[in-house]
Amino acid sequence: MQGRKRKGFTLVELILVIGLAALVGAVSAPALSSFLARGYFTDGVEKIVRTLRTAQNYSFSGKEDSSWGVHYEPGKLVLFKGLDYATRDPSFDAETNLPSAVVVTGWVDLSFERLRGLPSATPNILIEVLGRAGFVSVGAEGAINRP
Repeated sequence: MQGRKRKGFTLVELILVIGLAALVGAVSAPALSSFLARGYFTDGVEKIVRTLRTAQNYSFSGKEDSSWGVHYEPGKLVLFKGLDYATRDPSFDAETNLPSAVVVTGWVDLSFERLRGLPSATPNILIEVLGRAGFVSVGAEGAINRP
């Protein structure tokens, strides 16, 4: 039995590896959370701005000889054809999903004047994601500003 070698890990080695893995996880968790918040925030802002600009461009160009607007519901935006969401033509609706972590406040349904692209309202829309926040605003002349 002298020439025989044992294979495997000792209990001390196993505890040491598990401890190191836990330490690395604990140290990297805040950085991962911050990275995810930044990504969700950027994604949410991009989707909101892009949908608003699409509605404005469709209205400005007179697409389908109509005004276009944007409606918000938790978790999604709806690009719609018409002056308001209630009287829209739902066959033209285009939905854009927002990440579930995105919280939007200060939203008012917004449509843009056909051929001029001027907005029906000038909201300051607050976007919050895991402690990060910023405003998207729409000016009276149609400028869409982002954080």
